[in-house]
Amino acid sequence: MKRILTLLFFLLPFQAQAQVPSFSTWVNTRGSVLSVFFVDPATGAFAGNYVNKAAGFECQGVPYAAVGVSKGTRVTFTVDWKGILVPDCHSTTVWTGRLLGPALKTKWKLDYVGADGKPHTMRGTDVFTKQ
Repeated sequence: MKRILTLLFFLLPFQAQAQVPSFSTWVNTRGSVLSVFFVDPATGAFAGNYVNKAAGFECQGVPYAAVGVSKGTRVTFTVDWKGILVPDCHSTTVWTGRLLGPALKTKWKLDYVGADGKPHTMRGTDVFTKQ
């Protein structure tokens, strides 16, 4: 029992400190890129940008602001697909997931205004790999 407690004592602090690092780049299976520029080590809040390269989706090839938080292995980030010098795609995507080594496995939810002028939602999954 003492061995297990000793092992947990040494492993848990390292597990709790795992988070998305500053100045990191993550590419998902569709080729889209999340660049993390700054992470607040005290809160896990981070800022960066996201370049969409997913076929069949709007707002491609342009960096949009990405903000999120990384607590332990849990990660959540959001991209609001509008800005001053970029196209306004009338949508927002939120990714939630877990860091597993060099992989970030996420589920996403895209809320958008369709051609019919009504709100719609899409859901899916992404796996990002740290570059």
